[in-house]
Amino acid sequence: MNKLFNSSTMPVRAPILRYFFKFVALTVLILISTTSRAEQHTVGEFTVHYSLFNTSFLTAEVANQYGIKRSKRIVMLNISIIQNAGKPNETAVIGNVFGSGVSLAGQMKQLAFREVKEENAIYYLAAFPINNGERLSFDLKVQPLKTGKLIPIKFKQQVYIN
Repeated sequence: MNKLFNSSTMPVRAPILRYFFKFVALTVLILISTTSRAEQHTVGEFTVHYSLFNTSFLTAEVANQYGIKRSKRIVMLNISIIQNAGKPNETAVIGNVFGSGVSLAGQMKQLAFREVKEENAIYYLAAFPINNGERLSFDLKVQPLKTGKLIPIKFKQQVYIN
């Protein structure tokens, strides 16, 4: 198990509104952060949402609930897969997510994603340490429903210790 996650802490089920408000709060933090951004990529009926943020932005409650280590030196890559995004039958779906990040200096960061399921959401999370000002190039592969074609996701982002 990845040492950046606490394996003894498992998600607790709660009413959907509680998760929705946590997600909204987390998204707001992500969007106002200068070290993070939220993006999406659509292929056919699947939309992959991805964001990278510093784990120190998480509240202690959320970090404890999911066993995530809060630190200015650790970032988290969050992936979700939505089928029929923006339509009445929009659904979060399971998938396979793998990939890596590499710094300009050539330091490879192999990403170990773990699946987190909530009422109507499924997230794939990978946490890893960073150096201040590090520019990372990510090469991800996402396989919706764990079958069929892989969706490639490539992006670059500079990360900071806030």
